[in-house]
Amino acid sequence: MTVLERPGAPARAAGRTRAFLILVGVGGLLLVVAAGLIGSLPGLLSDERARPPGGAQPAGETVADSGPSAEAALARAPMLDLPPAAASPHTLSARTAGPPITLPEPAQVAGSEVPTGFPPTPEGALAQLAALMTIGMAGGDPQTWAWAYRSVAEDGAAPAGETWTGRDLVALRRGSDMAPSGPPPPGMTISWTPTGAMVKGTAGGGSFTVACVLGEFVADYNGRVVNAGWGNCLPMRLLGGRWRIASGPTAAAAPSAWPGSAEAVAAGWREIRR
Repeated sequence: MTVLERPGAPARAAGRTRAFLILVGVGGLLLVVAAGLIGSLPGLLSDERARPPGGAQPAGETVADSGPSAEAALARAPMLDLPPAAASPHTLSARTAGPPITLPEPAQVAGSEVPTGFPPTPEGALAQLAALMTIGMAGGDPQTWAWAYRSVAEDGAAPAGETWTGRDLVALRRGSDMAPSGPPPPGMTISWTPTGAMVKGTAGGGSFTVACVLGEFVADYNGRVVNAGWGNCLPMRLLGGRWRIASGPTAAAAPSAWPGSAEAVAAGWREIRR
Protein backbone atom coordinates (compact mmCIF):
# COMPACT_ATOMS: atom_id res chain seq x y z
CA MET A 1 0.00 0.00 0.00
CA THR A 2 1.37 3.38 -0.93
CA VAL A 3 1.26 5.87 1.90
CA LEU A 4 0.89 9.58 1.30
CA GLU A 5 2.73 11.42 4.04
CA ARG A 6 2.09 15.02 2.99
CA PRO A 7 1.16 16.84 -0.21
CA GLY A 8 4.35 17.43 -2.19
CA ALA A 9 5.31 20.75 -3.71
CA PRO A 10 6.21 19.36 -7.18
CA ALA A 11 2.71 17.91 -7.59
CA ARG A 12 0.66 20.84 -6.31
CA ALA A 13 -0.69 21.93 -9.69
CA ALA A 14 -2.04 18.47 -10.47
CA GLY A 15 -4.05 18.36 -7.28
CA ARG A 16 -6.02 21.59 -7.54
CA THR A 17 -9.17 19.88 -8.74
CA ARG A 18 -12.29 21.20 -7.14
CA ALA A 19 -10.90 24.34 -5.51
CA PHE A 20 -9.81 25.72 -8.89
CA LEU A 21 -13.17 25.15 -10.56
CA ILE A 22 -15.18 26.42 -7.63
CA LEU A 23 -13.02 29.52 -7.29
CA VAL A 24 -13.53 30.27 -10.97
CA GLY A 25 -17.29 29.87 -10.71
CA VAL A 26 -17.85 31.66 -7.43
CA GLY A 27 -15.47 34.38 -8.47
CA GLY A 28 -17.59 34.87 -11.57
CA LEU A 29 -20.69 35.24 -9.44
CA LEU A 30 -19.04 37.73 -7.16
CA LEU A 31 -17.91 39.87 -10.06
CA VAL A 32 -21.47 41.18 -10.13
CA VAL A 33 -20.97 42.29 -6.52
CA ALA A 34 -17.57 43.94 -6.82
CA ALA A 35 -14.92 44.31 -9.50
CA GLY A 36 -11.45 42.81 -9.62
CA LEU A 37 -12.01 39.94 -7.25
CA ILE A 38 -9.84 37.27 -8.83
CA GLY A 39 -6.45 37.75 -10.40
CA SER A 40 -4.32 34.68 -10.92
CA LEU A 41 -6.34 31.79 -9.55
CA PRO A 42 -3.52 29.25 -9.40
CA GLY A 43 -1.58 31.58 -7.14
CA LEU A 44 -4.54 31.92 -4.78
CA LEU A 45 -5.06 28.26 -4.10
CA SER A 46 -3.73 27.02 -0.79
CA ASP A 47 -5.13 23.53 -0.46
CA GLU A 48 -2.28 22.18 -2.64
CA ARG A 49 -3.83 18.83 -3.44
CA ALA A 50 -1.07 16.56 -4.62
CA ARG A 51 -1.27 13.78 -7.19
CA PRO A 52 -0.37 10.84 -4.91
CA PRO A 53 2.47 8.51 -5.90
CA GLY A 54 1.65 4.95 -6.83
CA GLY A 55 -1.71 3.28 -7.21
CA ALA A 56 -5.02 4.35 -5.76
CA GLN A 57 -6.62 2.78 -2.71
CA PRO A 58 -9.33 0.26 -3.70
CA ALA A 59 -12.63 1.17 -2.09
CA GLY A 60 -13.92 -1.09 0.64
CA GLU A 61 -10.60 -2.64 1.68
CA THR A 62 -10.59 -4.35 5.08
CA VAL A 63 -7.31 -4.12 6.96
CA ALA A 64 -6.66 -7.11 9.19
CA ASP A 65 -4.21 -5.24 11.40
CA SER A 66 -5.38 -2.79 14.03
CA GLY A 67 -3.75 0.03 15.91
CA PRO A 68 -2.56 3.53 15.06
CA SER A 69 -0.11 2.54 12.32
CA ALA A 70 -2.65 0.46 10.37
CA GLU A 71 -5.28 3.19 10.74
CA ALA A 72 -2.86 5.89 9.60
CA ALA A 73 -1.81 3.88 6.56
CA LEU A 74 -5.42 3.34 5.54
CA ALA A 75 -6.33 6.99 6.04
CA ARG A 76 -3.30 8.29 4.13
CA ALA A 77 -3.47 5.84 1.22
CA PRO A 78 -4.12 7.81 -2.01
CA MET A 79 -7.35 7.57 -3.93
CA LEU A 80 -8.09 7.99 -7.63
CA ASP A 81 -6.88 11.32 -8.99
CA LEU A 82 -9.24 13.01 -11.42
CA PRO A 83 -8.71 15.92 -13.85
CA PRO A 84 -10.20 19.30 -12.90
CA ALA A 85 -13.01 19.05 -15.46
CA ALA A 86 -14.41 15.98 -13.67
CA ALA A 87 -15.93 18.16 -10.93
CA SER A 88 -17.89 20.47 -13.21
CA PRO A 89 -21.43 19.67 -14.46
CA HIS A 90 -21.41 17.40 -17.52
CA THR A 91 -23.03 14.33 -19.04
CA LEU A 92 -24.26 11.61 -16.69
CA SER A 93 -23.34 7.97 -17.10
CA ALA A 94 -25.78 5.09 -17.54
CA ARG A 95 -23.44 2.92 -15.47
CA THR A 96 -23.12 2.77 -11.69
CA ALA A 97 -20.34 1.90 -9.27
CA GLY A 98 -22.62 -0.49 -7.42
CA PRO A 99 -26.00 -0.62 -5.74
CA PRO A 100 -27.20 2.52 -3.93
CA ILE A 101 -26.16 3.02 -0.31
CA THR A 102 -28.98 3.64 2.15
CA LEU A 103 -27.92 6.03 4.88
CA PRO A 104 -29.57 5.56 8.27
CA GLU A 105 -31.26 8.32 10.20
CA PRO A 106 -29.67 9.86 13.35
CA ALA A 107 -30.91 8.99 16.82
CA GLN A 108 -30.21 12.52 18.10
CA VAL A 109 -30.90 15.77 16.27
CA ALA A 110 -32.05 18.27 18.89
CA GLY A 111 -29.44 19.60 21.30
CA SER A 112 -26.41 18.81 19.14
CA GLU A 113 -24.48 20.90 16.65
CA VAL A 114 -24.48 18.05 14.13
CA PRO A 115 -26.99 15.15 14.15
CA THR A 116 -25.47 12.09 15.84
CA GLY A 117 -26.42 8.65 17.06
CA PHE A 118 -25.98 6.75 13.80
CA PRO A 119 -25.75 2.95 14.01
CA PRO A 120 -22.38 1.18 14.52
CA THR A 121 -22.06 0.17 10.87
CA PRO A 122 -20.04 1.50 7.91
CA GLU A 123 -23.29 3.08 6.66
CA GLY A 124 -23.59 4.80 10.03
CA ALA A 125 -20.11 6.28 9.60
CA LEU A 126 -21.06 7.52 6.14
CA ALA A 127 -24.25 9.07 7.48
CA GLN A 128 -22.32 10.84 10.26
CA LEU A 129 -19.89 12.32 7.74
CA ALA A 130 -22.73 13.38 5.42
CA ALA A 131 -24.42 15.15 8.33
CA LEU A 132 -21.16 16.90 9.24
CA MET A 133 -20.59 18.05 5.66
CA THR A 134 -24.13 19.33 5.25
CA ILE A 135 -23.89 21.49 8.39
CA GLY A 136 -20.23 22.40 8.10
CA MET A 137 -20.36 23.53 4.47
CA ALA A 138 -23.33 25.87 4.94
CA GLY A 139 -22.29 29.37 3.90
CA GLY A 140 -18.86 28.24 2.74
CA ASP A 141 -17.40 29.48 6.03
CA PRO A 142 -14.19 27.91 7.43
CA GLN A 143 -15.31 28.82 10.95
CA THR A 144 -18.63 27.01 10.52
CA TRP A 145 -16.72 23.97 9.29
CA ALA A 146 -14.39 24.12 12.30
CA TRP A 147 -17.30 24.46 14.75
CA ALA A 148 -19.17 21.51 13.25
CA TYR A 149 -16.02 19.41 12.90
CA ARG A 150 -14.98 19.86 16.52
CA SER A 151 -18.42 18.80 17.73
CA VAL A 152 -17.89 15.26 16.40
CA ALA A 153 -14.09 14.92 16.68
CA GLU A 154 -12.34 12.81 19.28
CA ASP A 155 -9.28 14.09 21.13
CA GLY A 156 -6.23 13.88 18.90
CA ALA A 157 -8.08 14.30 15.61
CA ALA A 158 -6.40 16.51 13.03
CA PRO A 159 -7.35 20.19 13.45
CA ALA A 160 -10.25 21.31 11.27
CA GLY A 161 -8.00 23.74 9.42
CA GLU A 162 -5.70 20.90 8.34
CA THR A 163 -8.45 18.92 6.64
CA TRP A 164 -8.93 19.21 2.87
CA THR A 165 -12.34 20.79 3.32
CA GLY A 166 -10.97 23.35 5.78
CA ARG A 167 -8.20 24.30 3.36
CA ASP A 168 -10.56 24.45 0.40
CA LEU A 169 -12.93 26.81 2.19
CA VAL A 170 -10.08 29.13 3.15
CA ALA A 171 -8.96 29.17 -0.51
CA LEU A 172 -12.52 29.73 -1.67
CA ARG A 173 -12.94 32.74 0.60
CA ARG A 174 -9.59 34.26 -0.25
CA GLY A 175 -9.83 33.63 -3.99
CA SER A 176 -13.34 35.06 -4.19
CA ASP A 177 -12.42 38.13 -2.12
CA MET A 178 -14.96 37.26 0.56
CA ALA A 179 -14.36 37.94 4.23
CA PRO A 180 -12.32 35.13 5.87
CA SER A 181 -15.40 34.07 7.83
CA GLY A 182 -19.00 35.04 8.34
CA PRO A 183 -22.03 35.00 6.03
CA PRO A 184 -21.48 35.18 2.26
CA PRO A 185 -22.27 38.47 0.48
CA PRO A 186 -25.92 39.61 0.55
CA GLY A 187 -27.97 37.73 -2.02
CA MET A 188 -25.67 34.69 -2.05
CA THR A 189 -26.29 31.27 -0.53
CA ILE A 190 -23.73 28.45 -0.38
CA SER A 191 -24.67 24.84 0.35
CA TRP A 192 -23.59 21.23 -0.06
CA THR A 193 -26.00 18.31 -0.54
CA PRO A 194 -24.86 14.66 -0.30
CA THR A 195 -25.37 12.57 -3.42
CA GLY A 196 -22.90 9.68 -3.23
CA ALA A 197 -20.76 7.72 -0.80
CA MET A 198 -18.20 4.96 -0.47
CA VAL A 199 -16.30 3.21 2.29
CA LYS A 200 -12.60 3.55 1.57
CA GLY A 201 -11.75 0.87 4.10
CA THR A 202 -12.15 -0.44 7.63
CA ALA A 203 -9.83 -1.61 10.38
CA GLY A 204 -10.04 -2.76 13.98
CA GLY A 205 -12.90 -5.11 13.31
CA GLY A 206 -15.02 -2.32 11.90
CA SER A 207 -14.56 0.15 14.75
CA PHE A 208 -12.42 2.33 12.45
CA THR A 209 -13.78 3.36 9.06
CA VAL A 210 -12.49 5.78 6.47
CA ALA A 211 -15.78 7.18 5.19
CA CYS A 212 -16.15 9.19 1.97
CA VAL A 213 -19.07 11.27 0.74
CA LEU A 214 -19.66 13.16 -2.50
CA GLY A 215 -22.06 16.05 -2.79
CA GLU A 216 -23.18 18.90 -5.00
CA PHE A 217 -21.73 22.24 -3.98
CA VAL A 218 -24.02 25.12 -4.96
CA ALA A 219 -23.33 28.84 -4.81
CA ASP A 220 -26.42 30.85 -5.76
CA TYR A 221 -26.28 34.62 -6.17
CA ASN A 222 -29.76 36.00 -6.87
CA GLY A 223 -30.54 33.13 -9.23
CA ARG A 224 -27.10 32.90 -10.84
CA VAL A 225 -25.80 29.47 -9.91
CA VAL A 226 -22.38 27.84 -9.80
CA ASN A 227 -22.23 24.16 -8.88
CA ALA A 228 -19.60 21.43 -8.73
CA GLY A 229 -19.00 17.98 -7.32
CA TRP A 230 -17.24 18.12 -3.95
CA GLY A 231 -15.98 14.95 -2.25
CA ASN A 232 -14.47 14.46 1.17
CA CYS A 233 -13.08 11.56 3.20
CA LEU A 234 -12.46 11.44 6.94
CA PRO A 235 -11.31 8.72 9.34
CA MET A 236 -14.15 7.77 11.71
CA ARG A 237 -13.99 5.83 14.97
CA LEU A 238 -16.78 4.23 16.99
CA LEU A 239 -16.53 5.54 20.56
CA GLY A 240 -19.20 4.92 23.19
CA GLY A 241 -21.64 3.90 20.49
CA ARG A 242 -21.10 7.13 18.50
CA TRP A 243 -19.11 7.77 15.34
CA ARG A 244 -16.38 10.37 15.87
CA ILE A 245 -13.67 11.80 13.65
CA ALA A 246 -10.74 9.61 14.59
CA SER A 247 -7.46 10.71 16.10
CA GLY A 248 -4.38 10.54 13.91
CA PRO A 249 -3.81 11.89 10.40
CA THR A 250 -6.67 13.11 8.29
CA ALA A 251 -7.62 11.09 5.21
CA ALA A 252 -6.09 11.59 1.78
CA ALA A 253 -7.99 13.81 -0.64
CA ALA A 254 -11.18 12.32 -2.04
CA PRO A 255 -11.81 12.23 -5.79
CA SER A 256 -14.17 15.08 -6.67
CA ALA A 257 -16.45 14.38 -9.64
CA TRP A 258 -19.78 15.58 -10.94
CA PRO A 259 -22.35 13.25 -9.28
CA GLY A 260 -23.50 10.52 -11.64
CA SER A 261 -20.78 11.17 -14.24
CA ALA A 262 -18.49 8.53 -15.71
CA GLU A 263 -15.67 9.87 -13.54
CA ALA A 264 -17.79 9.49 -10.41
CA VAL A 265 -18.51 5.88 -11.37
CA ALA A 266 -14.82 5.20 -12.04
CA ALA A 267 -13.90 6.64 -8.65
CA GLY A 268 -16.34 4.30 -6.90
CA TRP A 269 -19.03 6.76 -5.83
CA ARG A 270 -22.36 5.00 -5.23
CA GLU A 271 -25.69 6.79 -5.12
CA ILE A 272 -27.07 7.73 -1.70
CA ARG A 273 -30.59 6.79 -0.74
CA ARG A 274 -32.38 7.76 2.46
